[in-house]
Amino acid sequence: MTTNDWLTTGETASMLGVSRQHVVDLCDRGELPCTRAGSHRRIRRSDVQRMIAPLLTREQEKSLWLHRALLGHLMIDPYSVLDTARSNLCSWKSVHREDGMAIGYLEQWERFIQGGVDSVVPVLVGTDELSSELRQNSPFAGVLSDVERRQVLRSFREHWDREHSAA
Repeated sequence: MTTNDWLTTGETASMLGVSRQHVVDLCDRGELPCTRAGSHRRIRRSDVQRMIAPLLTREQEKSLWLHRALLGHLMIDPYSVLDTARSNLCSWKSVHREDGMAIGYLEQWERFIQGGVDSVVPVLVGTDELSSELRQNSPFAGVLSDVERRQVLRSFREHWDREHSAA
């Protein structure tokens, strides 16, 4: 690791938007791994970045890439894209009416879609747990063409292989 890979508690605090003392407390509680250099703590940049944006599984990241790709369609023709999602939700609710968990996800999507583009976009690109779960039950099937979908998946595979081959 190079010296650029290690941060001081002050640098870490700045990245996280918290106080330096909060970072020290996180280290002391074992919630943020650190190394001691005398009386100073050094934190791996990668550990801080994981706190900012938790790692996604391969499937979650692939879904994120597909949903990022449909943002263009949403911005260009929001009414058509949201209508497609509403139509899918309506069909799926009748099919899954006995599956309480699926219905729960579909109802959450309905609420976001009801809020319009500004409510939908954060879910499409969020790395939080709820956004990742909702994308696994996405009502936006059919928005991307087969060609677009294959292109995104090919780009994703290349990205994933490159990013994870060094690990």
